[in-house]
Amino acid sequence: MSKNDPTMETVGIRVYYDFASTLCYIAHRVLSGVEHQIRDLGVELEWRPIDLTMAAPWDRGDSFAEQVRTAVHDTGVVLGVDVEMPDPWLDSRPASHIALSAPSASTEARWRHEVFDSIFERKTPELTPELVELAKELVGKESLPDGEQGFQRVEESTREAIALGMTGVPMLLLDNWLFGGIYDGESMVEILRQMSEQYRELGTSAVN
Repeated sequence: MSKNDPTMETVGIRVYYDFASTLCYIAHRVLSGVEHQIRDLGVELEWRPIDLTMAAPWDRGDSFAEQVRTAVHDTGVVLGVDVEMPDPWLDSRPASHIALSAPSASTEARWRHEVFDSIFERKTPELTPELVELAKELVGKESLPDGEQGFQRVEESTREAIALGMTGVPMLLLDNWLFGGIYDGESMVEILRQMSEQYRELGTSAVN
């Protein structure tokens, strides 16, 4: 089947990410830059946030060695994203809870773009009053997190990812196929093409 074939089955590929992760921000930028090519493949990305501290050997508020920060920065530069790693590790749960409460993919995408820009471009580690107002507009005031009890959805999403074999983010999931890491846009399009074509050929069950 050719690109844009109306009979081509749409393949949903889940992207597990953490708003606190600089590598996830880089992945967000890279994949956003090839969004149209991904759609032409008949692929839809479902971005699902998690709390990486539940699976990582560090916690919210921890700092990282300079060599780690330099390595992450150098990875971004290679991929065309010149960004500094925030320090310490941020509490991403409030932003993730709102993303998981989004009623549609377009709503989640708008929220993800705004939060990532706030953290990594405007260097604002906490949800600003402007973001809180946007959250009320997108998901409703009643869906905003309420203390620690408000993060149950984030914990459930994280435990789901861990059970599937997640060891880090960003991580792509298609059926039982896991792919971790981020490369340049052209390489990511090719990876997604191979994943989606093999999925269609095998006729496996849809991601649930």
